[in-house]
Amino acid sequence: MHHVTRLLETNSYVRCLLIDFSKAFDVVDHGILAAKLARLNIPPVILSWIFSFLTGRTQQVKHIFQLSSPKPINRGIVQGSGVGPMLYIVMEGDLKALSSNNLLLNMLTTPIV
Repeated sequence: MHHVTRLLETNSYVRCLLIDFSKAFDVVDHGILAAKLARLNIPPVILSWIFSFLTGRTQQVKHIFQLSSPKPINRGIVQGSGVGPMLYIVMEGDLKALSSNNLLLNMLTTPIV
C-alpha cells in the first residue's frame, strides 16, 4: 500500500496487477527448472541429487477402497521439503519488470490463524 499511495501522490492513477502464487510450487516445470539449475555454479553431485529428488515420483488417488494406478509427476516441488523453497527461488529468480516505469514487488504473506 505504501508504494501505491506514494505513486498516487504524483500520478492521477496507478495500475496494479496482483498475482496469487499460493499454488506456485505445484506448477514448477521440472525441465525448465533443470535448465536453470544447470546454468548455476552447482557441483554436479548436488545437481544429480536434486534431479533424482524431482524425478521418478508418482502419485495415486485412493477413494474408499479403490486405489488408482500410479501416475508420474513431472511438475511441482515437494512442499514442506527443505530444498523446495530454494528450488522455487531459482525457478522464479529471473523475473523482472519489463520497463523502468514498472515496480515488481514480491509480497509474501503469512495466513492469519
